[in-house]
Amino acid sequence: MLGSLLHFGTTRVAAFTVHEPQETSGTRLEQAEKLVFVGDGFSWRAAFFSPLYLIVRGEWLALAAYAGAAVLALAVLNLIGASSDWYVWTWLLLNVVTGFEASEIKRWSLGRAGWREVATVSGSNREEAERRFFEAWLPSVVESPLRDPSDPHFNPAEGDTASRIEHGLRRFSQSLRTKFATRP
Repeated sequence: MLGSLLHFGTTRVAAFTVHEPQETSGTRLEQAEKLVFVGDGFSWRAAFFSPLYLIVRGEWLALAAYAGAAVLALAVLNLIGASSDWYVWTWLLLNVVTGFEASEIKRWSLGRAGWREVATVSGSNREEAERRFFEAWLPSVVESPLRDPSDPHFNPAEGDTASRIEHGLRRFSQSLRTKFATRP
């Protein structure tokens, strides 16, 4: 009862950073599919299973930093002759820090790989945040001229499958229009 009183009238807001790769050519849909949304907040998976979480995510430098911090902490605890309780508390603290920093580790890895942060967006959940971002982002996106089928130098063989299909459908539609157009 007390918990519901404390949360009365409040809504949970989730914040995300949006990242895009260096290569931003292609259609709007292709560009949108490449975007990565990284949520802010505590990661329980990273806190409970820190080394495994870092391995699965491919965060090798973060895993090396985690292992280095663990070895250093164990060495210091051995040097001062701490009891076994301190080992557990140190490991727990290291995992909690990893849980708090999991999203920042992901952003750092994306930045090292050449991705740039293009926006910060919030919403009551991920779907709402994505919708709000795309409503503002899609009208401002410039499509690559190499993928524009109206370009006279457009070669569908150089594009992806969707571009070739779209080009073929446009040609078919144009041929039907010319074939069945009413003549005055």
